[in-house]
Amino acid sequence: MLFNEPIHNWSEWGAIFQSTKAFTPLAKEIFRREGLAFPGLENLTPGTNAVFRAGDYVVKIFAPRESGMEPQLDYSNESAVCGALTRWGISTPRLVAHGMIQDTYLFYYLVTEYCPGEEAGQWLENADPGQLEGFIQQLKGLLQTLHRPAQGLIPPVDLLGQALENPRLERLPISLRDEMAERAARLNLADTVLVHGDLTGENILIGADNQPTIIDCADACLAPWWYELAPLVFELFHCRGDLLRLFADTDTEAFVEQVMDAVCIHDFGANMLWDTAVREGVPCFSHLAEVKVFFMDRMCSRT
Repeated sequence: MLFNEPIHNWSEWGAIFQSTKAFTPLAKEIFRREGLAFPGLENLTPGTNAVFRAGDYVVKIFAPRESGMEPQLDYSNESAVCGALTRWGISTPRLVAHGMIQDTYLFYYLVTEYCPGEEAGQWLENADPGQLEGFIQQLKGLLQTLHRPAQGLIPPVDLLGQALENPRLERLPISLRDEMAERAARLNLADTVLVHGDLTGENILIGADNQPTIIDCADACLAPWWYELAPLVFELFHCRGDLLRLFADTDTEAFVEQVMDAVCIHDFGANMLWDTAVREGVPCFSHLAEVKVFFMDRMCSRT
């Protein structure tokens, strides 16, 4: 066997998924089968799956079913979306190879080109106002290209059912949970486009020419365009008022309402609200009205 670590639950996967030593024999065999030179593995920013740099390539090995995940859907989604983005002229790492390998466990994998660049979350912290404005304009143009009807590209998802039955809601106050469920149930989810779904500070790279590159499409789905706002606002912008004002295409209150719609329906919306409260050093929101006041203050304040 090439992979010799036990994986019977999520905890065991979390203990091993960044280990270059554990994954080197498996990755070396994948590269041999794909006819690619294998220079060894280096760690990248950790996510959900095992992701490593290997010279001019990045190899992603998806968590097997034994971890508690269902890797086949993420693998199929990401390979399909990665190819589509390349065809549409969106800057994203070119898909070089993909497949599965049966070893101790059944592992799905992707190999893409390595794209050098600084993670956008870090880059935004040091960018000057002119760079920020340029980045936001490029990002908005990129999203206009990405957000197009794509029925048949990937399987549809029951967004409402996912939102109402989401176990992540359990960490929130029950008053907020109930209000989020009521709001989600009222949303019009019929007009869908392809969304990346996870445009965080780690999933956009800024190259030497200040051009953004999108990576990690495993959470892409068919959803209303504003679904994209939740990770953008909470996890890329970190709710910074200057970035929110630059990005908003409509009046302040309408934009805030769209953000609230997005966080109520997004698969990780509950985590975003919780993590924002922790980051801001305040108690977790108890009502959506508090979320609205928080964003209105951020967008109207010039400090």
